Amino acid sequence: MFRFLFWLILIYLVYRLVKNWFAGPTENRRVGGQPQKPSLDLSQADIEDARFREIRDESRTKSNP
Repeated sequence: MFRFLFWLILIYLVYRLVKNWFAGPTENRRVGGQPQKPSLDLSQADIEDARFREIRDESRTKSNP
């Protein structure tokens, strides 16, 4: 069983190497079209940290005297 998995993985890796070798580098490929989501145009001044406060579970304090 181990030999079978070994050969299967080896054949897959050789296939990927040969496929990439014939396909050429991916750097020359361009993606066309418009972005799906519009930019929000936010600056650092528009972003602020959230303020959190502790929420106390009153049901726990009432049942445990």
